[in-house]
Amino acid sequence: MKSKSRIGAFAITAIIVSSFATLSAKDGVAMKDGKMMTVKDGEKAEMTEDVTLKDGAKVMTDGSVVSGDGTKWSLKNGEMIDWDGKFSVHFVKDGVVQKDGKVWVIKAGEKSELSGETTLSDGTKVQADGDVVSKNNKEWELSDGDAILQDGRPVTEGSVVGWGEKPLLTDDCAGTPLKEEMKFPNGNKVTAEGTIAFSDGKTGKLQDGDVIQKDGTYLPAGK
Repeated sequence: MKSKSRIGAFAITAIIVSSFATLSAKDGVAMKDGKMMTVKDGEKAEMTEDVTLKDGAKVMTDGSVVSGDGTKWSLKNGEMIDWDGKFSVHFVKDGVVQKDGKVWVIKAGEKSELSGETTLSDGTKVQADGDVVSKNNKEWELSDGDAILQDGRPVTEGSVVGWGEKPLLTDDCAGTPLKEEMKFPNGNKVTAEGTIAFSDGKTGKLQDGDVIQKDGTYLPAGK
Protein backbone atom coordinates (compact mmCIF):
# COMPACT_ATOMS: atom_id res chain seq x y z
CA MET A 1 0.00 0.00 0.00
CA LYS A 2 1.15 3.53 -0.75
CA SER A 3 -0.29 5.01 2.41
CA LYS A 4 -1.95 3.78 5.57
CA SER A 5 -3.75 5.31 8.49
CA ARG A 6 -4.34 3.62 11.79
CA ILE A 7 -7.89 2.60 12.53
CA GLY A 8 -7.53 4.57 15.72
CA ALA A 9 -8.66 7.50 13.57
CA PHE A 10 -12.11 5.82 13.58
CA ALA A 11 -11.76 4.75 17.06
CA ILE A 12 -17.91 -5.24 19.65
CA THR A 13 -18.68 -9.96 18.62
CA ALA A 14 -18.83 -14.00 19.42
CA ILE A 15 -15.55 -15.73 18.42
CA ILE A 16 -17.07 -19.10 19.26
CA VAL A 17 -15.27 -21.44 21.61
CA SER A 18 -13.72 -23.44 18.75
CA SER A 19 -11.50 -20.40 18.20
CA PHE A 20 -10.36 -20.07 21.82
CA ALA A 21 -7.18 -22.11 21.42
CA THR A 22 -5.78 -19.59 18.96
CA LEU A 23 -7.64 -16.37 19.65
CA SER A 24 -7.82 -16.40 23.43
CA ALA A 25 -5.13 -17.31 25.94
CA LYS A 26 -7.61 -17.52 28.84
CA ASP A 27 -8.53 -20.85 30.39
CA GLY A 28 -11.95 -21.50 31.87
CA VAL A 29 -15.40 -22.69 30.85
CA ALA A 30 -17.49 -21.57 27.89
CA MET A 31 -20.72 -22.27 26.07
CA LYS A 32 -20.62 -23.40 22.43
CA ASP A 33 -23.57 -24.64 20.40
CA GLY A 34 -25.54 -25.30 23.56
CA LYS A 35 -22.77 -27.38 25.15
CA MET A 36 -20.44 -26.44 27.95
CA MET A 37 -16.72 -26.76 27.22
CA THR A 38 -13.61 -26.47 29.37
CA VAL A 39 -10.54 -24.71 27.97
CA LYS A 40 -7.12 -25.45 29.48
CA ASP A 41 -3.72 -24.67 27.97
CA GLY A 42 -5.40 -24.06 24.64
CA GLU A 43 -7.15 -27.44 24.64
CA LYS A 44 -10.93 -27.69 24.78
CA ALA A 45 -13.10 -30.58 25.92
CA GLU A 46 -16.74 -31.13 26.72
CA MET A 47 -17.51 -30.33 30.34
CA THR A 48 -18.65 -33.49 32.12
CA GLU A 49 -18.98 -32.30 35.72
CA ASP A 50 -19.81 -29.14 37.60
CA VAL A 51 -16.88 -26.87 38.49
CA THR A 52 -16.18 -24.30 41.18
CA LEU A 53 -14.15 -21.24 40.19
CA LYS A 54 -11.57 -19.45 42.33
CA ASP A 55 -14.06 -16.71 43.25
CA GLY A 56 -16.52 -19.29 44.60
CA ALA A 57 -18.88 -19.27 41.61
CA LYS A 58 -20.26 -22.66 40.59
CA VAL A 59 -20.83 -23.55 36.93
CA MET A 60 -23.01 -26.50 36.01
CA THR A 61 -22.77 -28.71 32.93
CA ASP A 62 -25.99 -27.17 31.54
CA GLY A 63 -24.45 -23.68 31.64
CA SER A 64 -26.26 -22.45 34.73
CA VAL A 65 -24.14 -20.40 37.12
CA VAL A 66 -24.42 -19.59 40.81
CA SER A 67 -22.18 -16.62 41.60
CA GLY A 68 -20.33 -16.31 44.87
CA ASP A 69 -23.06 -14.00 46.19
CA GLY A 70 -25.78 -16.51 45.31
CA THR A 71 -26.98 -14.83 42.10
CA LYS A 72 -28.23 -17.36 39.54
CA TRP A 73 -27.88 -16.93 35.79
CA SER A 74 -26.93 -18.90 32.67
CA LEU A 75 -24.18 -18.71 30.08
CA LYS A 76 -25.16 -18.16 26.44
CA ASN A 77 -23.33 -19.23 23.29
CA GLY A 78 -20.06 -17.32 22.94
CA GLU A 79 -19.83 -16.47 26.65
CA MET A 80 -16.96 -17.58 28.87
CA ILE A 81 -15.84 -17.44 32.50
CA ASP A 82 -12.17 -17.88 33.28
CA TRP A 83 -10.97 -19.80 36.33
CA ASP A 84 -10.72 -16.56 38.32
CA GLY A 85 -14.41 -15.87 37.67
CA LYS A 86 -14.00 -13.14 35.05
CA PHE A 87 -16.80 -13.10 32.47
CA SER A 88 -16.09 -12.28 28.84
CA VAL A 89 -17.73 -12.56 25.42
CA HIS A 90 -16.08 -13.45 22.12
CA PHE A 91 -18.43 -11.52 19.94
CA VAL A 92 -17.31 -11.82 16.28
CA LYS A 93 -19.50 -14.45 14.66
CA ASP A 94 -18.58 -13.41 11.12
CA GLY A 95 -15.73 -11.15 10.04
CA VAL A 96 -11.97 -10.92 10.53
CA VAL A 97 -9.75 -10.46 13.57
CA GLN A 98 -6.04 -9.98 14.10
CA LYS A 99 -4.43 -11.89 16.93
CA ASP A 100 -0.75 -12.53 17.65
CA GLY A 101 0.26 -11.05 14.32
CA LYS A 102 -2.05 -13.26 12.25
CA VAL A 103 -5.32 -12.39 10.52
CA TRP A 104 -8.17 -14.87 10.99
CA VAL A 105 -11.41 -15.16 9.04
CA ILE A 106 -14.42 -16.07 11.18
CA LYS A 107 -17.44 -17.66 9.46
CA ALA A 108 -20.36 -18.88 11.55
CA GLY A 109 -18.01 -18.94 14.52
CA GLU A 110 -15.39 -21.13 12.84
CA LYS A 111 -11.91 -19.72 12.21
CA SER A 112 -9.33 -20.11 9.47
CA GLU A 113 -6.08 -18.23 8.97
CA LEU A 114 -6.22 -15.77 6.09
CA SER A 115 -3.61 -16.63 3.47
CA GLY A 116 -4.48 -14.14 0.73
CA GLU A 117 -7.31 -11.62 0.55
CA THR A 118 -10.90 -11.70 1.72
CA THR A 119 -13.74 -9.35 0.78
CA LEU A 120 -16.42 -8.50 3.32
CA SER A 121 -20.08 -8.01 2.44
CA ASP A 122 -19.75 -4.21 2.13
CA GLY A 123 -16.78 -4.50 -0.24
CA THR A 124 -14.04 -3.96 2.35
CA LYS A 125 -10.92 -5.93 1.40
CA VAL A 126 -8.56 -7.39 4.00
CA GLN A 127 -5.10 -8.81 3.28
CA ALA A 128 -3.26 -11.51 5.21
CA ASP A 129 -0.74 -8.91 6.46
CA GLY A 130 -3.53 -6.84 8.03
CA ASP A 131 -3.78 -4.20 5.30
CA VAL A 132 -7.34 -3.03 4.75
CA VAL A 133 -9.06 -1.09 1.97
CA SER A 134 -12.53 0.02 3.04
CA LYS A 135 -15.52 0.35 0.70
CA ASN A 136 -14.72 4.05 0.22
CA ASN A 137 -11.08 3.17 -0.66
CA LYS A 138 -9.64 4.35 2.65
CA GLU A 139 -6.48 2.41 3.48
CA TRP A 140 -5.56 1.44 7.00
CA GLU A 141 -3.98 -1.42 8.93
CA LEU A 142 -5.28 -3.83 11.56
CA SER A 143 -3.55 -3.89 14.94
CA ASP A 144 -3.45 -6.89 17.24
CA GLY A 145 -6.82 -7.30 18.95
CA ASP A 146 -8.72 -5.42 16.22
CA ALA A 147 -11.69 -6.89 14.38
CA ILE A 148 -13.87 -6.04 11.41
CA LEU A 149 -17.42 -7.36 11.35
CA GLN A 150 -18.68 -9.02 8.17
CA ASP A 151 -20.58 -5.86 7.19
CA GLY A 152 -17.35 -3.83 7.30
CA ARG A 153 -17.78 -2.10 10.64
CA PRO A 154 -14.44 -1.95 12.49
CA VAL A 155 -14.24 -2.85 16.17
CA THR A 156 -10.97 -1.87 17.83
CA GLU A 157 -9.82 -2.14 21.42
CA GLY A 158 -11.65 0.43 23.52
CA SER A 159 -14.80 0.35 21.39
CA VAL A 160 -18.17 -0.62 22.88
CA VAL A 161 -20.39 -3.27 21.31
CA GLY A 162 -23.95 -4.35 22.12
CA TRP A 163 -24.37 -7.95 23.27
CA GLY A 164 -28.11 -8.39 23.59
CA GLU A 165 -28.68 -4.97 25.07
CA LYS A 166 -25.61 -5.16 27.30
CA PRO A 167 -22.67 -2.89 26.46
CA LEU A 168 -19.31 -4.65 26.28
CA LEU A 169 -15.95 -2.89 26.42
CA THR A 170 -13.70 -4.55 23.84
CA ASP A 171 -10.15 -5.69 24.44
CA ASP A 172 -8.02 -8.35 22.76
CA CYS A 173 -10.77 -9.70 20.46
CA ALA A 174 -13.23 -10.04 23.36
CA GLY A 175 -15.58 -7.93 25.42
CA THR A 176 -16.31 -7.55 29.13
CA PRO A 177 -19.39 -5.86 30.63
CA LEU A 178 -19.14 -2.09 30.90
CA LYS A 179 -19.13 -1.23 34.60
CA GLU A 180 -19.62 2.54 34.52
CA GLU A 181 -20.59 5.35 32.19
CA MET A 182 -18.14 5.83 29.35
CA LYS A 183 -17.54 9.22 27.74
CA PHE A 184 -16.17 9.54 24.20
CA PRO A 185 -14.09 12.31 22.59
CA ASN A 186 -17.01 13.45 20.39
CA GLY A 187 -19.24 14.06 23.42
CA ASN A 188 -21.32 10.88 23.21
CA LYS A 189 -21.82 8.79 26.36
CA VAL A 190 -23.04 5.27 27.12
CA THR A 191 -24.08 3.94 30.51
CA ALA A 192 -23.50 0.47 31.94
CA GLU A 193 -27.19 -0.19 31.28
CA GLY A 194 -26.78 0.62 27.56
CA THR A 195 -28.41 4.06 27.42
CA ILE A 196 -26.69 6.30 24.87
CA ALA A 197 -26.61 10.08 25.34
CA PHE A 198 -25.58 11.76 22.10
CA SER A 199 -23.76 15.07 22.01
CA ASP A 200 -26.77 16.72 20.31
CA GLY A 201 -28.99 15.97 23.30
CA LYS A 202 -30.76 12.94 21.83
CA THR A 203 -30.82 9.60 23.65
CA GLY A 204 -31.08 6.00 22.53
CA LYS A 205 -30.60 2.41 23.63
CA LEU A 206 -27.67 0.26 22.56
CA GLN A 207 -29.00 -2.74 20.62
CA ASP A 208 -27.52 -6.14 19.86
CA GLY A 209 -24.61 -5.78 17.43
CA ASP A 210 -24.39 -1.98 17.64
CA VAL A 211 -20.89 -0.53 17.79
CA ILE A 212 -19.65 2.69 19.37
CA GLN A 213 -16.11 3.25 18.17
CA LYS A 214 -13.35 4.55 20.40
CA ASP A 215 -13.86 8.10 19.15
CA GLY A 216 -17.62 7.89 19.87
CA THR A 217 -18.85 7.26 16.32
CA TYR A 218 -22.10 5.26 16.53
CA LEU A 219 -22.45 2.40 14.02
CA PRO A 220 -25.82 0.66 14.46
CA ALA A 221 -26.24 -2.93 13.33
CA GLY A 222 -27.98 -3.56 10.03
CA LYS A 223 -27.39 -0.08 8.59
